[in-house]
Amino acid sequence: MSGAKETPRQKMIGMMYLVYTALLAMNVSKDILDAFDTVNNGVQTTNITLANQIDQKYAAFEEQYSKEPEKAGPFWEQAQALREEANDLIDYVEALKWDLVKKVECSKAETPTEAAQMALETGLLRNADTLRNGRKMYDINTSKVKSRDNYNQPTAYMMGNPEGPGNGGKAYELSEKIRRFRGEVVKAMGPAHIHEIGMITDSIYGTKEYVMEQAKVSEDKLKRLPLEGEVYGAKYNYDENSADPVQNSWEYNNFHHTVLVADVTLLNKIISEAQTAELNAVTQLMTNIHASDFTFDEIGAKVFAESGYLLSGQTYKAQAMVTAWQNAKTTATVSLDGGPMKEYTSDGQGLINLEFNCGVGSHRYNGVIKMLDPKTGELKDYTFENSFVVAPPAVSVSATKMNVVYRGINNPIAVGGGVGGEINASASSGSLTRTGNGTYNLLPGAADEVTISVTSGGSSLGSMKFRVKDLPKPTALIRNVVNGQVSKSALQAAGRVEAEMKDFDFDGVHYDVVGYTFRYKTKSGTTKEAKANSGGFTDEIRNAISQANVGDMFVFTAIQVRGNDGKTKTIETPIGVEIK
Repeated sequence: MSGAKETPRQKMIGMMYLVYTALLAMNVSKDILDAFDTVNNGVQTTNITLANQIDQKYAAFEEQYSKEPEKAGPFWEQAQALREEANDLIDYVEALKWDLVKKVECSKAETPTEAAQMALETGLLRNADTLRNGRKMYDINTSKVKSRDNYNQPTAYMMGNPEGPGNGGKAYELSEKIRRFRGEVVKAMGPAHIHEIGMITDSIYGTKEYVMEQAKVSEDKLKRLPLEGEVYGAKYNYDENSADPVQNSWEYNNFHHTVLVADVTLLNKIISEAQTAELNAVTQLMTNIHASDFTFDEIGAKVFAESGYLLSGQTYKAQAMVTAWQNAKTTATVSLDGGPMKEYTSDGQGLINLEFNCGVGSHRYNGVIKMLDPKTGELKDYTFENSFVVAPPAVSVSATKMNVVYRGINNPIAVGGGVGGEINASASSGSLTRTGNGTYNLLPGAADEVTISVTSGGSSLGSMKFRVKDLPKPTALIRNVVNGQVSKSALQAAGRVEAEMKDFDFDGVHYDVVGYTFRYKTKSGTTKEAKANSGGFTDEIRNAISQANVGDMFVFTAIQVRGNDGKTKTIETPIGVEIK
């Protein structure tokens, strides 16, 4: 029954049992038997304590299962199967223990009830069929057993017919139940804990050659057993000095020619080992619920922003959360734009700060963070990738009093800004036509104001308001007139009044003269007036010019013009001409 991690009390029990077995062939004194009584009482007390601890552990397990049914479910089902197997074994051992004592001490009783009554009256049995933590328990007072040193009847009951094993001996039934229970414990705890469980009943004893033949291992491997030779509890031993190859089984070594008090103590010890194994297995199953969870030793608040740079009109978005981290250093290897891998180290709070110096344009990076898997103990890769865009530096400077556009003409509009997305612009009135990448023509409507709104990727990047005005009036002029003087021939050659936009930067702006009044005064003092319905000289005006003398004055006034906007305007400033 060795192999498990034992408490000091359990070690003492095992030692006492070995001492007693060594003295069986001698005339064992009453003191030795009394010592077994003391050990047995201690084991029974330990069993009560273990039963309470197991009950508390299952209660805690059930509460965990109610909180996390999906995660804890598979382990809870294993625990239920384990508990069923443990109950079956312990109930069997308790009944076996009472049956053994009853056959020796209460042989005159005709019924089980009569035997129990007899044992209760004599103090041999402190209770009968008591349930403790759902399990039946027979509390036997071995100090009241009269035949404590009887070994004939216990041997016959436990070993059966001495001519062959397995012929009705209860030890063989017990061994099989222990093997089945141990297998359930191994399933719960896992192969890594197989050597901690103990309760091995399928050992092979004999000479080296016999054990090697049965275990089918070499002599070299045999020396490393049971670490390499244990399969669901199989344990191989050999005796260098033994010449007898006959197998001594677990049943034989524990129950052949052992006295009653030793058998009772051993059976209670088996219960103790079974409860210890059950408690360890249930504890392991509870641990397995979160075996793959990461553990952290620090907790704090962190803010993760979508962007630290916004354009006017965009909404700042961030996530604030309480997070946990390990103080242990974590490393990451990162490649930028397919370049060589570079190693980064965390700042001690689980954050790995990445820094890139890149040119204008789109960039992509990818990397791997390595962390220790809490379940396997091996490094596990966690990959990531992301991208970003670098925009050139941009600044906007504008004259706030010059935000003017003009009706009747296409006003060129340039829209810049935004990163990583198409720019779209729209006008609140009139029409806005795209002419190129970020360039538009605005043809205002009748409103006195127009607003240009800009969006990118569905987000507003801002807007700009413009005042809408009529085109300014042009300047009226006649070709060839210099400083108000012109010759008759030069004036005749000019032939018309024109309108010109001076110092106006808009292309395509044009005014036509649609009428004016012509006045002149002769030397005799006579004043004459003529009307024109276009910019050209009429016959009357041409005739007046041809008859003019040096010094005569001509005035072109009330000049009317019509521009691109279709509106007729009057130029208030007249043109005065003196014939030279």
